[in-house]
Amino acid sequence: MRGRTAGGAVVALMVLSTLTGCANEQPPPAAEALRPELVVDPMPDGPIRIGVLVPPVEGTGSAFRSMVEGVRVAGYRFELGGAEIEYAVALDDGTTDGAETAMSSLLDSGVVGVVMATQGDHLTQALSVADGAETAVLLPYSTWDGDGVWSLAPSAQAVVGQVESALAEAEAERPYVVVAEGRTLDLDAARTGTLADVSATAGEIVMALESREIDSVVIDGPAAQQAAMVVALQGGLGSRQLPIVLTPEALTPMFGDIVSRNGTTAGWMYSVGTESGDHVAAAESEQGGQAAVFFSALRLAAGDLSCENIYSDDVCAVGVPRADVASHDATVALTRAAEAAGSTDPAEVRTALSGLVLDHENGLVGPVLDFGRSQALSDEDVVVLHASTSDPGVRPLAPDGAAAASVFWFVGDSS
Repeated sequence: MRGRTAGGAVVALMVLSTLTGCANEQPPPAAEALRPELVVDPMPDGPIRIGVLVPPVEGTGSAFRSMVEGVRVAGYRFELGGAEIEYAVALDDGTTDGAETAMSSLLDSGVVGVVMATQGDHLTQALSVADGAETAVLLPYSTWDGDGVWSLAPSAQAVVGQVESALAEAEAERPYVVVAEGRTLDLDAARTGTLADVSATAGEIVMALESREIDSVVIDGPAAQQAAMVVALQGGLGSRQLPIVLTPEALTPMFGDIVSRNGTTAGWMYSVGTESGDHVAAAESEQGGQAAVFFSALRLAAGDLSCENIYSDDVCAVGVPRADVASHDATVALTRAAEAAGSTDPAEVRTALSGLVLDHENGLVGPVLDFGRSQALSDEDVVVLHASTSDPGVRPLAPDGAAAASVFWFVGDSS
């Protein structure tokens, strides 16, 4: 399926006639200009209602809570193109019963599909309920192997592969691997530790570095735990530099907030993700152009006083500055599936989604998504990212004047 970027790419052809003797000169067409609005054609009968299952303010999955307004940015773009988009939001409280209840409430509200903006083993029953109702679930931040569930996050295999690539880029061969309780990371490690006591583990790492047992650190865990480990470790290292490789939770604003609040610099840090961060908007490439359009739409939504957030309890300016690409693209995918089905019936939308391959022409900002497989994001589109405290300035400030992010992630030149 090929969707339409509203108005498509507009080509402005300007013809100038200049008299130089008897000659007329015509300049080449102007460059294509991408526009923020997206069009649904044909539009199904009735509004396209998107379900959003959000994590709690604190606890499992909470690091992703501020990013989910990407759903609203996508909806705003479709609304600019004349589509009618609605939202149903339910809170996952971090428990099995809470997640199941939240999912049931979304299904009862008539959503075409659900963007599950959280992660955790407690979601199993909720996903089973959605499967029983033949309703598609998209996971922008986690992976899952099950019917009717598609992941837009890096696979475990891709994460390990790019962690290894980051270590190779840093010319590190003896990592100290630190993992949260219940997690495993299939890496060859010189030493291992846990995030149960970050101060103690940081001390062990410093001693292992001094004895030359290790030359790098890999950290795998929730964003807050990764950030606490980085703060403790950089405090122990002092002026010494050590490459630190982090798993994708470190890309969340929560991670940046914690390290920034504790006076920690970006340091020598790597993570794993897609080439869709803030810095990409400045790139002279197709990817850069799509990112620029996304941030243009984000700023439009934040400046629109009539734009309400996905909760319909405040203006977009409050939450939208931290919107991310993954939740945006999940919403685009569900909307395109409804378009392909010509229906808002969830079973028909799920069937249509399973046959789609979507790209920038359909309104995606990030990489191609192939819904012929449960892991919609290809491992080939997962890359090593570098940390920076340099703000590209593409996001609007929050109403209180606060910056939308503290740490930014970009693809470096590994040549």
